[in-house]
Amino acid sequence: MSALWNTVFYQPIYNILIFIINNITFHDVGFAIIIVTVIVKLILSPLTRKSIKSQILMKRMEPELKQIKKDFPNKEEQAKKTFELYKKYGTNPFSGCLVVILQLPVIFALYYVFYKGLSINTSIIYSFIQIPTSLHTNFLGLLEMSSHSIFLGIFAGVTQFVQGYLSAPVKPGKVEIVKEDAAVPKPFQEQLSDSMQMNVRYILPVFIAFIAWKISAAVALYWIVSNIFTIVQEWYIRRQLARNSI
Repeated sequence: MSALWNTVFYQPIYNILIFIINNITFHDVGFAIIIVTVIVKLILSPLTRKSIKSQILMKRMEPELKQIKKDFPNKEEQAKKTFELYKKYGTNPFSGCLVVILQLPVIFALYYVFYKGLSINTSIIYSFIQIPTSLHTNFLGLLEMSSHSIFLGIFAGVTQFVQGYLSAPVKPGKVEIVKEDAAVPKPFQEQLSDSMQMNVRYILPVFIAFIAWKISAAVALYWIVSNIFTIVQEWYIRRQLARNSI
């Protein structure tokens, strides 16, 4: 398992960083991390587009989903009709999780590179990559990438909050509905959905800020650039989909 991890994730990430540091960023590790992040986000763009499109369609499906719950109290029939509705709209409620899951190995590999120390390890550098004479493990000569940075950690949390806020906007008229139906308890599914949205919007950014601070400035920088890229990408994709009416 260790050999598989090294071959599939650790070595490629290490070699990509070495190549970029040696040939593009003039030995600056921080800029190399930014470039690697952009490359990863571009590779995941097709999945991200599907995820954002799925979020928009799920929002449109809400009235029909509620109607299905009213019309079909039987759980099996309800599940069948819900599946048919997903098929009709061509969406998948779990597509957003796939994008996150695919990024995790990259984050862990990046952390592992700095955990082991970003030194020149000739035994794992690919033969076609020129071995650099030195590495500057910093960003703009100001911040050591293998150290801890509370500033970058907080910034990672802030950008995650903005991303979560934009991807899960507040439902229009939600406050008025709650006031009118305060005596009627919400169904368990709606309570669970609201709880998950609350966790994504408020708790996840705090968790990411803490983890990004405790691991290393390199991982925090990856998270910041990734979040900013996703914010811009999501704005562009939503605008494009709205123009094309999906």
